[in-house]
Amino acid sequence: MTDKWKYRSVSLRNSTYSKINDLTSTLVPGLNLSCANVVDKLVEDSHSNFRRDTNKGITNNYAKTKEYQKA
Repeated sequence: MTDKWKYRSVSLRNSTYSKINDLTSTLVPGLNLSCANVVDKLVEDSHSNFRRDTNKGITNNYAKTKEYQKA
């Protein structure tokens, strides 16, 4: 039986789900991922771009790069 404390569900638009489904075969070359694995990887990768500053809360390191500031 699935541990109800280990997993959560989210609602997605059909178009978002289709994009996730497309990424299952392209996100990691040579490996087919499940939709859940795609979401996990994208969230973990995005979360690593953020850092927690005790005085300012969560800040986005990407926003401080020159490429972002030029856009």
